[in-house]
Amino acid sequence: MAKLLPPYIDKNCKSTGERMLFDIFKNSHFTKDWIILHSLNLSKHTKRLYGEIDFLLLIPGGGIYVMEVKGGDVKCIDGVWHFTDKFNNTNTSNIGPFNQARDAMFSLRSAIEKEFGKRHKFTKILYGFFSAFPHIIFDKHSVEYESWQVLDKDYIQKGTEGFFYNLIQNFIQKHKTQKWFSVKDSLPDANDLNALCYFLRGDFERVRTVKERLAEFDKDVKKYTEEQCRILDSIQLNERSVTQGSAGTGKTMIAIESAVRAAAEGKTVFLTCFNRLIGEWMQKQVYEWKDKITVSSLHSFLFEQSKGFNYDKSQSSKQDFYSKYLPTLLKDIYQRGISRKFDKLIVDEGQDLIREEYLNLFDSMIIGGLKSGNWEIYGDFERQAIYSQLPKKEMFELLKQSGQYSNFLLKINCRNTKQIGEETSLISGFEKPPFLLEHLQGIPVEYFFYKGEADQKRILGEQLKKLNESKLPFNELVILSSKIFEHSCSYSFSDFTIKEIKNTGEFAMTQNIFGFATVQSYKGMESNYIMITDIEDLTSEIAKSLLYVGMSRARYGLILLIAESLRNDYRELLKRKLD
Repeated sequence: MAKLLPPYIDKNCKSTGERMLFDIFKNSHFTKDWIILHSLNLSKHTKRLYGEIDFLLLIPGGGIYVMEVKGGDVKCIDGVWHFTDKFNNTNTSNIGPFNQARDAMFSLRSAIEKEFGKRHKFTKILYGFFSAFPHIIFDKHSVEYESWQVLDKDYIQKGTEGFFYNLIQNFIQKHKTQKWFSVKDSLPDANDLNALCYFLRGDFERVRTVKERLAEFDKDVKKYTEEQCRILDSIQLNERSVTQGSAGTGKTMIAIESAVRAAAEGKTVFLTCFNRLIGEWMQKQVYEWKDKITVSSLHSFLFEQSKGFNYDKSQSSKQDFYSKYLPTLLKDIYQRGISRKFDKLIVDEGQDLIREEYLNLFDSMIIGGLKSGNWEIYGDFERQAIYSQLPKKEMFELLKQSGQYSNFLLKINCRNTKQIGEETSLISGFEKPPFLLEHLQGIPVEYFFYKGEADQKRILGEQLKKLNESKLPFNELVILSSKIFEHSCSYSFSDFTIKEIKNTGEFAMTQNIFGFATVQSYKGMESNYIMITDIEDLTSEIAKSLLYVGMSRARYGLILLIAESLRNDYRELLKRKLD
């Protein structure tokens, strides 16, 4: 089978023709060395402001081919194309599918030339285009295309291998006399196409930022880094894996994407984490797959699953109710076959969930158990293990007892600006950043020192007023503190309305309310602007961990309110930076 990117058809894809061709590429033996990308958006189209390639075929020894798919009934009358879908809805266009494919091909070639330079061997690759009509026999002739550029219902029924062989040979025959053509460079091998794929694939596999998903007004799309793409590919080849990465390296997004890929293959998935807010957020991201993916923070899942069972309710008041009693209860339920086991387990925030009782529960929940089952764990075991009761070494010893697994490491920070990443590393006590920073330039991190509660409230008010006057939407800033809301400087604040965030997406963009959360509860989330208040410790290990978590939530702007008594501690940190 071909290497398909993405490896599944999006549920929002309404084209039955595209679905049919996707399955052909996926299940055909002759495509086994091909790379096929589905629905590539081209922002700078040669003819129109926006274009889309239905399928892009990267064929070793054959070249690169743009395919335009037209499902349903297709007619061309007096130069006007008529496309009728299965609901008998008809759309018309003066631009035919062959011209669409050809224009997209030139756009793609221009993009590659701009990226790699005019003299690069990739600019000599053979390009071709064709159109597919999977529901009809298309026997119309035109000067716009050759008959061998038509893949229709008749060809599909007979078998498509012959069509593609003829397509490639005809394009080679057509261009081999050109000065730029050479067998070595124009008919690329698998290594060349894999290298080119990393440039192209970001337009296929896209991650929407939290801002975009929650506020629905930010149209910027952040692409997966090349590193994330490689790990996503590698995870598919390993039944069990642990992926480590510092804050902002994309662990949660990879976990979500992996869950969707498994669900697209028909697997049932349990996607879990420690933090309630991030659990709610992930649940929204995979809502359309809710029949296959169960998403919840582990404690919420334990509580919900225990409902209806007769157990000692007096245990709920005990400190180990969630850490020992409920995990043991649920383990017994799964072992007895009362609840159906999952095909795959994916754990985010693994640094807070690796302990014996939870691992025993996970072992009972998945087919094959931890030793032979399909599972992935993602975590930051350096500074984000603020709920863990075990050191990193002991956590990994427990995992080793559960069976063999592959290790992966994410190094590139794709969330924070360079300034935020460097300051986070400095304040949280790292000798050097525990991640590689992308070249995302932003504004300087701001530090303010307060001399008491009243002074801190004054500074908080001034900064909120300043941001408000700059037209920053209220929901673009989150105020964090290591203290609970009632004990923080944000409580009983008179200048602006500040409310505690209890559910994701709680505050609309139009509401004049600033959100507040504890650093602990906001772990795993992010916001364009973060303000951290009530900073009364810079040196203890727990303080460094909380600052690391809090500061790394900020994508663009970061403001810290620090007690005046810590000014000397801050100066010492600056000295270390200068040294």
